[in-house]
Amino acid sequence: MYKILIVEDEMNIANTFKNHLEKYEYKCLVIVDFERVLDVFQDFQPHLVIMDINLPAFDGYYWSRKIRRVSNCPIMIISARMSELDQVYGIENGADDFITKPFLMNVVLAKINGQIRRVYGEFANGSQARILRKGNTALNLDTVRLSTPEQEVLLTVKELQLCTLLLEAFPNVVMRQQLLTAIWDDETFVEENTLTVNIVRLRKKLETIHSSLEITTIRGIGYQLMEKGS
Repeated sequence: MYKILIVEDEMNIANTFKNHLEKYEYKCLVIVDFERVLDVFQDFQPHLVIMDINLPAFDGYYWSRKIRRVSNCPIMIISARMSELDQVYGIENGADDFITKPFLMNVVLAKINGQIRRVYGEFANGSQARILRKGNTALNLDTVRLSTPEQEVLLTVKELQLCTLLLEAFPNVVMRQQLLTAIWDDETFVEENTLTVNIVRLRKKLETIHSSLEITTIRGIGYQLMEKGS
């Protein structure tokens, strides 16, 4: 079941989306705390976001930029603003589509279905999703999701890069210097604990999805991704 996060402060509109989309087997969550949009996004891990522009605290452009920094999840802006400048600004701030109010629900549904097919389904990269698999674990490079048959989690950009390097090297050790250089370009500008913090976060996500893989620290050298119990 695909998940949709609805970021809309007019509750009658938000509930219209929710009720209609759930008829088509989408799982929907409506934001109620508009100061924690990114936190809710990372907890819910939606496959698509419906984003209004005029919101309490911060506008939809702000939250689109925040989401785009950690995810390639499709963002569809819904707004009463109809100018060409608004639409261009929305796309430039990370949105994948811009729908003006008032709208036809069937048109919105068709656009949502199209985005889902493009990113996750039959049209994703010519029907060939880029997936790395080891043990019971799969990393989808296009949807930025790490999964097992039981569960999946959304990765940040840095976690995605780390996980990709470790999976590609599996079961060999990747030197700390290699990871710093590959992900941060110039390791001299990275704080000493930055890599460690990201490794810890990736470890927790592997545990969350009950992965058969674990990241082992090779003291003074780097990190090794391997099957548990190896």
